This record gives sequence, structure tokens and C-alpha cells, in this order.
Amino acid sequence: MQSAEMKQNDATHTDINTAQVEPERVQAEPERVQAEPERVQADAPELAEWQSLASETEIKVSVIVPIYNAEAFLRPAMDSILDQSLREIEVICVDDGSTDGSLKIIKEYQKRDSRIRIATQNNAGPGMARNNGMRRARGEYIAFLDADDFFNLDFLSRMYETAKRDDLDIAVGNYDLYHNDTAKFRKNVTGEEQGLLAPGRVTSKKDFPDQIFQLTDGYVWSKLFRRSFLLEKKLSFPEELRMFEDVYFVVTALSLAERIAKCEGILIHHRVYSEQARGRLFKKYYAQAPQMYVNIKTFLMQHGMYLPLSVSYVNLTASRCFRLYNLLWEDAKKEFYTMLHDGLAEQMGWSEVAAEDYTDPAVCLFAATVQMYTYEQSNRREARGRKLSFASLKQWMARKRKNRRKEPGYFTELFRSLFKRKKK
Repeated sequence: MQSAEMKQNDATHTDINTAQVEPERVQAEPERVQAEPERVQADAPELAEWQSLASETEIKVSVIVPIYNAEAFLRPAMDSILDQSLREIEVICVDDGSTDGSLKIIKEYQKRDSRIRIATQNNAGPGMARNNGMRRARGEYIAFLDADDFFNLDFLSRMYETAKRDDLDIAVGNYDLYHNDTAKFRKNVTGEEQGLLAPGRVTSKKDFPDQIFQLTDGYVWSKLFRRSFLLEKKLSFPEELRMFEDVYFVVTALSLAERIAKCEGILIHHRVYSEQARGRLFKKYYAQAPQMYVNIKTFLMQHGMYLPLSVSYVNLTASRCFRLYNLLWEDAKKEFYTMLHDGLAEQMGWSEVAAEDYTDPAVCLFAATVQMYTYEQSNRREARGRKLSFASLKQWMARKRKNRRKEPGYFTELFRSLFKRKKK
């Protein structure tokens, strides 16, 4: 649900159900969804009726499109969905309180294609919009498309065929970048790392526990999710976030999925904007990233997944925060650094793995520095040319881990995580 004003996904991380509504009623008037959580929960008594009706459908993929003031790009996005070679789909458009002509456009499309369902909500952000879409989804699999991106016309058919053939929880697709200012395509060079997720190979955390979160990036729209998997694991988007909510969803899904595979070829075109437009977004929401990663750690601990996946988690969070830090302007750098120094870095466990477990020495140096020194101290050291050696890093992190184990509650947390893992 992106626009030039508010692009919900960007280079910082380069990161169910209601009663059946009769088609005539859907086309006549969009379903109204209030943004308040109480109203969302009020749909729960209708769940049994929804499930019985949904089981009779033959919808292979539900495509959820969150929309916020996207009239300039919405038609190409909708055309790319409705012209898909896979016809057994439904399109759930969730208008997030748009003030432009977005709702009018999707109503026009709905008159021409009965596969479109519309819900509206007060402006509450992409997390709630996607969750409201998932509550209404009836397909075997769920795909997401931002309102300014667009699919290849065989995206759904190829992803669905791959998912069905290999019985996948998550299918991953490749994408390129479409530059809005120049209308030119460019190859994406920041996607899956180390080539671990090779086409035709089914994998999961069992194969790569130390690299599971490096298999793919945090974009939700480049993936296909089995709906029963999302329901069983009760996965959803954090509704309090206006940015990075898709990273949380993807990472938590990767941690629980048993079968993940990649589909070959460029299948999605991701619209990117100028540095100025991205800067406006960072200015509003960059501070949400560290807390979002802390929330992921809480999720992993609750599911007994943190300890076995801690190396991958630490590399993910430290590298993404390091990348985001380097994109910020001076005042924001100080605020972001101070947030990490004052406790968020420790909460993310950046000293809970050995220095040699970091895949990038520069990230390891950043992770140690923000814990050891204040922003001013770090700048003074840099001005004097004083740098931490890798040997010093190893010693400091080893001492930090040793002291961490002496803290009250550490072993309680450890055994709780191991016990949950054993039960699973």
C-alpha cells in the first residue's frame, strides 16, 4: 500500500476470517472495517460460518492489496493481477482511508470483475490493512501486492505450481526494481544472500539454522504463503507499525515454516522512488526498526526458536540496523545510536553470540561499539583514529556473554526456550 508520499517497504531491509458475503452485496457496496481492534475482534463469532463456506470454494490464491492514496499507480497494479494466467483467484482490496480517488478506481474494476472484493478501514497503516485482508481470504495460498508494484502475468501460476509441487509453506519469487522517475528496470542485487535458496531445493531452518533469516529479504510481496500455515501458526502483521511490519511477518514465518523453496525468473516489479522520497519516510519511522526486531526476539523465545536461530537473528538485526544507521542524517544518527546504546542493542542479543559468528566484521564492530561507547565517545575515538581490533572485540564479547549468564533469570529463559523447542 505504497505511494510516493508513503512507501511502506524500501531499501532498509534490502525490511482469519469473516462470514461469506454474497457477490452482489460486495459489488454494491464495499465492506466497512473500523480500525479499532474491538471491531476487528467482533468478526470472531462468524468464523465457523466463514470456514464452512470457504471450504466449498476453488480459489487457489487470494491476492491482498492494501491501498493508501495510490491512484497514480493503482491501475497498472490491478491490471497485473486481473490479467494473470492463473484465473482461480480472488483479489481483496483493502482501502486504508485513502483521500484520493483510489476507492473509486477499485470500485470501477469491481464492476468489471467479480473476483474483486473490497473492504475499507480508517487510516491505520499497512499492518492492519493486510490483517483485515487475511481475515477475508478464502484461497489455498495468499499473495500480497503493494498498490504501486506490479506482477509478471505468470507470477501466480508459476508460484502456485511451485508451491503445490513441493508442498510449500512459503514460495519465494525474484523481483527487479522499476524506477519511478526514469521508468526503467534495474536488476535487484540485494536479495537472497549466499545463494542458499536455490530453485528446486526445498529447505527450512533445519538445514540452515544459522542462516535461515538470510535466505530471503523481508519483503512480503515477493512470496506466496500457504493460508492454512498462517492460520495454524496464528501469524499476523504488527498493527502498531507504519514501517517494517512486513519484516516482522516474514521473519516470524521463516522461523516456523517447514518447507520453503524458490521459483526461478523475475516475477515481480518493485517500484522505487527518489532518495528524497525515501528520506521523508525514514524521518518518520526509522526509530521503529530496533523495537520491531526486539519484538521478533520475543516471538522467537515464545516459540522456543531463539536459541537455535540466534546466530541468524543477530546477524539479521545488527546488519539491518547498521545499514539503516548509515542511511540516516546526523541528528537521526545520534538518536538511533543512542537508542541502541541505551539498551536496545543488548535486548537484541548482539553480545550473545561470539564475534566470529558475525558474517561481516564491520557489522560486528558496529554492534560492539554501540554497546561499549556513547555516541560522543565513539566520535571522539574515531577522530583520534582509535579502532577496536578483532581480538579486542572477541575478548569483550566473551566477557559480555559470561556476565550475561550470571544475570538473574538467564537460565530460566534458556531452559524455557529449550523446553518449548523439545515439545514442538
